[in-house]
Amino acid sequence: MNTLPAGDPAPETDRTGAPGLDERTARVARLTRAAGASFAVLSGYDAVFDATGLRVPQELGVPFVSGGPDLALVAPDGETWLVVPRMRAGAAHASRADHVIEYGDDTLGLEPLAPRYLSGVRAALAALPARGDVLIQPDSLTLPVAEALRERGHDLRDITDPLRRARMVKTPAEQAALQRCADLTSAAQRVARQAARAGRTELEVFADIRAVWDRAVGHRSEVTGDFMTGIERTAAIVGWATDRVLREGDPVIADLAPRLDGYWGDSASTFVLGEPDPRLRAMHAAVRGALDAGIAAVRPGITAAALDAVVRGAMPGFTYPHHTGHSVGAASHEFPTISPGVEVPLEEGMVILLEPGAYDPEVGGVRLEWMIRVGADGAEIMSDFPLDL
Repeated sequence: MNTLPAGDPAPETDRTGAPGLDERTARVARLTRAAGASFAVLSGYDAVFDATGLRVPQELGVPFVSGGPDLALVAPDGETWLVVPRMRAGAAHASRADHVIEYGDDTLGLEPLAPRYLSGVRAALAALPARGDVLIQPDSLTLPVAEALRERGHDLRDITDPLRRARMVKTPAEQAALQRCADLTSAAQRVARQAARAGRTELEVFADIRAVWDRAVGHRSEVTGDFMTGIERTAAIVGWATDRVLREGDPVIADLAPRLDGYWGDSASTFVLGEPDPRLRAMHAAVRGALDAGIAAVRPGITAAALDAVVRGAMPGFTYPHHTGHSVGAASHEFPTISPGVEVPLEEGMVILLEPGAYDPEVGGVRLEWMIRVGADGAEIMSDFPLDL
C-alpha cells in the first residue's frame, strides 16, 4: 500500500481474479464492472470497512478530526483508494486499501477541515477516469463530494440496493469473524445471568457484561442493543441500562450486540431473578416455541416474509410490534430484514438473527435471539448460551 500522489494513472488491468485480492473487495469491483461504471465511491462506515478493512468508529459518527466521512474508492479491477484524516492514517495504512490519501494537519481548529477533505477527495479522483457513471451511496455521501464528481462529468448512480444484496452471502472470512462475534455474545450472556442480582443497578450489571467484550477486543468495545429489568421497562421493548436497582422477581431482557474486528454479534435472552410469574412463564414458552419453529424452517429458498410468518404463526395469543429478525455483518442490521413483505429468498452462507418477543405491561417482556448460519440443509446455530427463564 502507498500514499498516492495526485496524477497516478488510472488502472487498466483486471485484478479481480488475482491471488491475494480479498473477496469482499472483489465483489464491489464486480458490481462496478457489471454496472459499466468508472468506479464506486463508498461512504457508509460498513461499506468502507467491507471494501477495504478500514474500521471506522461508529459510535462517534464522523470523527471531529474529519472534514467528512471516510471514503473508499473502488475501481472495476479492484484497486482501492482511501481518503482519511491524517490522524486516522495509521488505521488506513493497516487496512487492505492499495492507496491512502491523507488530509488535515495537527493544528486542529485553526483552519476548517472541509476544504482539506475535498482536496483529498480530488487527489484520489485524479487517479481515476473522468466522466462515466460513478456508483455512490446517497444516504452518506456529502454534497461537496457529489458536486466534485459532477464537475468531472460523472453521472451518479445509487449502489445501495445492489451492494446490500451482494453482501447477503458471507465469505468464509466473514463467517469465521461472525462466529467469533457469536462466541463473544454467548460469553456475555452467561455473565449477565451471573451478574444480575437483587440490589445491583442495571449499570453495574452492564459494566460486568461490557468487561467481557473489552477484554476480548483489547480496547473499549462498540456496542448496541438493550438491557432492561423490571416489568415496566421490559414491557417497553427497548431501552439501555440505567441506575434502576434490580429486585427479586424482576424479569431481565439482555439484548447484547458487540462489535468485534469490524463485525457485529447479536443476541437476546430473558430471565427472572427468582420465581417467574406464571403469566411470564407462559409468554416465555410461547416465544421459545416460536424461535424453535423459525429455526426449523430456516433453509435456502425460504423467503424472509415466509420465515417471519412461520415464527409469528407459532405464537397464538401473542404478538410483537417489531421484525422477526435480520441479517448481520459489517453493520448490526443488514439486508434482508425478516419481516412481512420482504420477498427475498434466504441463501446458503447467510448469517441471520431470529428474535421473536412478547410484551405485556402487566407482566413484562420476553425476547429470545440466536445467531444462525443458513446451511445447505437448514439452520446452523452459532450462539451458545442458555435461553431458559
